Amino acid sequence: MTAANSKVTIRDVARLAGVSYGTVSRYLNGNEHVSADAAHRIAKAIEASHYTPNKAARSLAQQRTLTVAFIVQVESIDTPLQASSAAAMAEANQILGEAGYQMVTLIANSEDSTQRIAQLVQSDFADGYLLFSLSEDDSLINIFRTAHRPVVLSEANDRSTAFSYPTVDFANIDGQRDITRYLLDQGKTKLAYVCGPGYSPSSSKRLHGFKQALGEHFDDRRVYYADDWEIGSGEMAAAEFQPILHNLDGIVCANDNIALGVINQLHRFGYRVPEDIAVTGFDDSPIATMMDPKLTTVRQDSWLHGRVMSQLLLHMLHGETVDPHTVKLLPTEIVIRQSA
Repeated sequence: MTAANSKVTIRDVARLAGVSYGTVSRYLNGNEHVSADAAHRIAKAIEASHYTPNKAARSLAQQRTLTVAFIVQVESIDTPLQASSAAAMAEANQILGEAGYQMVTLIANSEDSTQRIAQLVQSDFADGYLLFSLSEDDSLINIFRTAHRPVVLSEANDRSTAFSYPTVDFANIDGQRDITRYLLDQGKTKLAYVCGPGYSPSSSKRLHGFKQALGEHFDDRRVYYADDWEIGSGEMAAAEFQPILHNLDGIVCANDNIALGVINQLHRFGYRVPEDIAVTGFDDSPIATMMDPKLTTVRQDSWLHGRVMSQLLLHMLHGETVDPHTVKLLPTEIVIRQSA
């Protein structure tokens, strides 16, 4: 028979191959309980009849949706718009799409949105989840206890919990320690620090790296604890430091946006960067090369972040065993420009 006038079905393939409908179904679903002879005849029948599997029907039969949810957990709605988050999201979508999955993005930035996402997760609407968590709030991660679907996290968390998931993160401590030591090696020893928001795991790790570099010379009175990652926080930090600016020769910032705010405010106060006070950032976002002076910062490859997270999730979706305590730390590097 041919498919010239009608769509070929599994039953047509079974008839051509001389096997049962169930045998063809098992073959198409990758079941190992199909003899080599039957598999050969089915393959020949599929080729001869030009049969095209119905992916939607197969997914339903296997209880798969071919959907992956990229969930961004944030305190501020501005965060997903930052270059690092957007790059990771775009790369994850590319990798998952090439593997046949549709990625959907969900933003949890309130109690109500978290509850709505919890309902979706509990309904098994996705085959797996990439949790791009930029908050230490456990309200979202707790819902995966009963999901029984693969989950990959974006932030390593040191707090003890009753559950763990594979994690892909950056070496935040190393990056901030190394750029601080770079300033110390340049003779900049009177340093202040602008810390990111308290809700962010990355923020605490970067502060820890700064502390490591300074050792016994660390002074918490020279740390400004920002409420968010935005430019305005950097401006407020420089204003807060104004009484001691004449005693500083460097300000280390937890991200590039904050560093831009610091530089803007230092210029308003009449300070030259880096001649009077050197300034560093973290992320190497696009704005780092748009500043005046261009920003010395820590580069983290956010595209790589999204790629490794999605590849790890695909391994799990394909049935590979991954230790839930796995933590992959991606490297960082110092990018030296004009600000320090």
